[in-house]
Parts: sequence; structure tokens; C-alpha cells
Amino acid sequence: MKVYWKDVNINKLIIINLEPKELFLESIIEVLKEKKINNSVIISGIGTLEKLVFHRVLTRDFPPQNEFITLEAPIELSSCQGLILDYEPHIHFVASDLERTYSGHLEFGSKVLYLAEIVILPLKNVNLTRKLKENNIKYIEEE
Repeated sequence: MKVYWKDVNINKLIIINLEPKELFLESIIEVLKEKKINNSVIISGIGTLEKLVFHRVLTRDFPPQNEFITLEAPIELSSCQGLILDYEPHIHFVASDLERTYSGHLEFGSKVLYLAEIVILPLKNVNLTRKLKENNIKYIEEE
């Protein structure tokens, strides 16, 4: 286990309101790059999606085997949160359609149906990154 204790001056939040047809993760990364914020925390994300792209793990072995899923239907995004380090998102979510609930790792390509509202906490002066380890997992490390 590694623990990173960081003093963070919380004086700004980014609130993003996405509209129909906008790409969920791509839009977030675009805003962060525009503002030169490479590290941040998504503390809240809700909305509706017309396309949900995600993956989930299938095995307990290393390297992990993933199943990539694309759903195209009206989907309620009930929650999403996670870290973005070096503009690389690691965002998990819970969402549902009329019959099922889904959760997993949100992927690029997910598209807004009606709206999405995302609240982001920028992490200024927090120098963290992810490094690929021998087990094919990226772990957080200090730069």
C-alpha cells in the first residue's frame, strides 16, 4: 500500500454542463487541457447517455482480462467519480437502462443524450502519475 498525503488548497471547482451529442470523457479532457489542469478528481457526475462505452474485468488472474461493452440506448448515468492523472482518466460509474444496471470503467466514446453535469476538483501542485507495473496494472506514483 502507498499513501500520498497532499496539502490541497481548494479554492476552485470546475462545473461542466454537457449537451446532447457531446462526448463525455473527451469533453472533460478538452476542458482540462484548455485550463492546463493535468491532475484532477471527478467528485460528481450525473446525466443521460445515448451511448455508453465501458469495460469490466472478467478474471482474477494477471494480467487481467477485460470485456469491452458498447450500449446504444437511453441510459441514466447515476454516478461517476475517479481520478484524472496526466490527462488520463480512471473513472468508474453506475448507470442503468430500463432493464439493467451497469458499472465499470468508463471509456472514451460515451455520448450525452440530454445532458450531463460533472463537478471536478483541480489538483494543482499534486505531482502524481500512473506507472505500468509488471502485472500489467497502472499504479499511482509520485513524479
